[in-house]
Amino acid sequence: MAKTSKGLDEAVVTRMQEIGSAWVFKRAIQDNAAVTPGWHKWQDLKKDAKTFNEIKKVWKTIGKVDWIDNIDDEWLENFYKQQKELLQKIGRPNFTEFSRDGGPKGSKYILPGSRHNSETFMDWVSKFVNDEFSIETKDNWNPADIWLIQNEVKWKKKLIKETSMKGMKKTPGLIEANLRQFNSIFRALFRTKQVIGISLKKIGKGQSAVWKEVNVDNKFFKHQQAVEMTFEKAKCLCGTKAINIDKKGMIDLAKEDYAKRKGKEKTKSGKRKHVYRGLTGLATLETQDSRIIVKHGSKEYSFQIKTTSSTSYDNLKFEPTEKTKGAARMGKATREYVFDLMDGYKFLDKWPKTHKDYPKNIEEFDGVDDKTYEFTGWQKEYLEKLEFLNKEGVDLGVPTALEALINIKETFGPLNQPYVANSKLQQINFLWAFLSTCKTQKERNKFCTDLVFLACKEGTSMKTRYGPFGKIY
Repeated sequence: MAKTSKGLDEAVVTRMQEIGSAWVFKRAIQDNAAVTPGWHKWQDLKKDAKTFNEIKKVWKTIGKVDWIDNIDDEWLENFYKQQKELLQKIGRPNFTEFSRDGGPKGSKYILPGSRHNSETFMDWVSKFVNDEFSIETKDNWNPADIWLIQNEVKWKKKLIKETSMKGMKKTPGLIEANLRQFNSIFRALFRTKQVIGISLKKIGKGQSAVWKEVNVDNKFFKHQQAVEMTFEKAKCLCGTKAINIDKKGMIDLAKEDYAKRKGKEKTKSGKRKHVYRGLTGLATLETQDSRIIVKHGSKEYSFQIKTTSSTSYDNLKFEPTEKTKGAARMGKATREYVFDLMDGYKFLDKWPKTHKDYPKNIEEFDGVDDKTYEFTGWQKEYLEKLEFLNKEGVDLGVPTALEALINIKETFGPLNQPYVANSKLQQINFLWAFLSTCKTQKERNKFCTDLVFLACKEGTSMKTRYGPFGKIY
């Protein structure tokens, strides 16, 4: 008895029918065969010699079986319903590649007219997500069975350029940021019909095909294909202003309390807690934060870097706002992931993580050589870092690095706000570590892109992990 497709392994049959679908889509979209010669019912596929002969070749090459009408005609009906629904939903974009995987040795098959002789787009993307994001099975990223592509070479180069971490330390935060960016690129390509992955299910007898887009919506980059951002500038203002605690809800604390570096203020629960705000009228730094400005097309993201608390010693947080959204905050980038990112870019070791690693008062910060009168210790280190930032074009808010240093030192005074000075040192060190390591514009752009992606929490964590695809079922 002759071997038929009914007796084949399920994985082989799946590959046969998915490549068959890709071929029918190619004929319908690229060759306009659904119009000329015209497909008005599934039987017309069999009458179209060019279409049908290649389907039979797929059966012979991959399944090692002949086409048998009364057994295999159900697949022609399936292909017809699929292409009809697809054309109604996406039209006829100028796709140049219609492909599945290349297949195992001995049964390799590439559709006629395809540019490749070996590695298909699915082969390539499966290897890329494994190498870059440690996703061993392609379906754990995107369950698309076939791919419809315009200008494959162009988009491969773009994906490699913007999301490859080759030569970097692949920390969890770095992988997370680049995977989100990778998926955002794919969403933009899907919406603009440049690259469309499609998951296929067999259409049952008497049923019509349905098209559904999955994981495609992404408000963050809805209208733009380019998701790599541009580092514009950084601000680390070190000018001074007078301390003012005479605000609603604040208590006028006595000088003797300040001298002890603590005061008292009621909390909502009515309990007392220690606070230290500095003496009204004395100098403090003009801002408690620093900013990195990042451009993305017509949009601008202002990344605020400051401590979580504005009234005590604390660690830095990283939070961008989008100017075109009325300065709407996008959410803090997870601190541990920012550390991972810095580690991946190889400058985490330059930046002590907690406020405890930085001076907390003027005695710790002050340092002058008795003989040469030159700065020593922390003062010397931060003068050098401020001079570097000034040279790199960072806005210090004052003309010179020395003036910035003097203002920080004054803020460290016992009646001033030393926790603000402590925070500013953390910010200076972060900017110095970033800019002294990422020396080129390209490196700075990529780091800032990753940083924004860590803070952008579009959808659920699972949704940002998976790529977009269309589903025909």
